[in-house]
Amino acid sequence: MLQTIIDNSDIILSTLTGIVTIASIVVAGTRTPSPDTIMGKIYKAVEFLSLTIGKAKEKG
Repeated sequence: MLQTIIDNSDIILSTLTGIVTIASIVVAGTRTPSPDTIMGKIYKAVEFLSLTIGKAKEKG
């Protein structure tokens, strides 16, 4: 298993980079929904994937 990860490290790294990039674009381009709604819960997951932590984005 470790050998498979090492052999495909370039694909894994580019996939993770793409996920973070797309999630960052979505978070930057949308308003923060109410955390009580389903969209708020989905948004929190996307915000986590975009590595937006702390006060990196103004809530509103």
